Amino acid sequence: MSNCPFRFVHAADFHLELPPFGVADVPPHLRDLFLESAYLAAERVFETVLSEEAGFLVLSGDLLDPRRTGPRGFLFLAEQFGRLTERDISVYWAGGNVDPPDAWPAAVRLPENVCVFPQGRPEEHVHQRDGTPLARVMGTSRGRSGGKKGSGPICRNGPTNLRSVPGASHKLDLTPFSPDPAGLFSIAVVHGSAEAAALEARGIDYWALGGSHARHTLFSSPHVAHYPGSPQGRQPKESGPHGCTLVQVDSQRRARTTLVPTDLLRWQTERIVVEESTTRDDLETLLHGRMQALVESASGMDLLVSWTVLGSGPLLARLRQGAVAEELLERLRAQYGLGPPAAWSLSLSVEPTAVLPPQWYEQQTIRGDFLREVRHFQMNPSEPLDLEPYLADEHLAGTLAHVAQVPDRATRERVLREAAVLGIDLLSGEEPEP
Repeated sequence: MSNCPFRFVHAADFHLELPPFGVADVPPHLRDLFLESAYLAAERVFETVLSEEAGFLVLSGDLLDPRRTGPRGFLFLAEQFGRLTERDISVYWAGGNVDPPDAWPAAVRLPENVCVFPQGRPEEHVHQRDGTPLARVMGTSRGRSGGKKGSGPICRNGPTNLRSVPGASHKLDLTPFSPDPAGLFSIAVVHGSAEAAALEARGIDYWALGGSHARHTLFSSPHVAHYPGSPQGRQPKESGPHGCTLVQVDSQRRARTTLVPTDLLRWQTERIVVEESTTRDDLETLLHGRMQALVESASGMDLLVSWTVLGSGPLLARLRQGAVAEELLERLRAQYGLGPPAAWSLSLSVEPTAVLPPQWYEQQTIRGDFLREVRHFQMNPSEPLDLEPYLADEHLAGTLAHVAQVPDRATRERVLREAAVLGIDLLSGEEPEP
């Protein structure tokens, strides 16, 4: 069946209640932007809908936690929805883990163009343009883990073209979702995860997924399953561009997705490789060269950069001792960090080497004894690695107690590798022998 071309915007995971975190000390000139970035990025999503003349907006959950945003979050969304109402642009919203339908206060009325899907059972709408059906939009809200299901949808545009689909749970039970029998382009709006093969088997043209802060596509042909990611990265590990997705559907029902960046602050993770002969000045040259390239490619975006140095050579031991790394950070911040735009260096760390010289383990020294003990734990992953006895009594219930936990094998391997390198630095002096 040939369809009329149309376009819509897909967004999710605004998390208006959550400013960026993971930074020990926010520089004064970026503090206001830190506090406002979630709202400013979300506002850019609505601006994208208007500027791209999209037919409708699809929202896949976790827009705000009402317990933490207070009235500001509700009023902000109501205002933005109102902007779309003025242009007769519909909104289809599936609640996520923090924004179930019944969390919206009755005192803040949603505009007529907004439909919030019910929790627990999918519901369908046929989206029309000038009386011509364009797409079937169906969805279900997830709701908070352990929370009760809502009694029904919050829809302000009446029951026209409404068809119920019975019986789905908020754990992404996919069985109620199926292609439109009349051949309309079908969109399923959900918050959560499922196997790509299971999603693809349902024959839905576009799965509008939410629940991942990182943008990624599970499959793209002939159908699409897509997470748009969050409009604003919240922490150093959420690096790279963040935004919303413009979806363009052609007359053959083929959907093409395009990232529209909306972030105000962009996290970057950069890795620099050094060799045995690399000096401090060489490293500084490498850092400045990489930073200049980042600034040029950022097109006026404020950047928050985490540096990791890896490789080999005595320079790594000097960096781990702290003074040289701090000096390099201060020079980068002074030259690039004040802006505008600002490219602020958050940290400069050293990645522990995965392989140490075998002869170090055989030395009859304190260092050799230490490395043999570390190797014992590395070779016996089932043996408990209990760090709690090394904590002072006043820290047994605090943050340090949480940090001392080793919850999985990957964390255990990383902790032991970092401990080995730290021990080498402390027991070998500034320049350990090869």
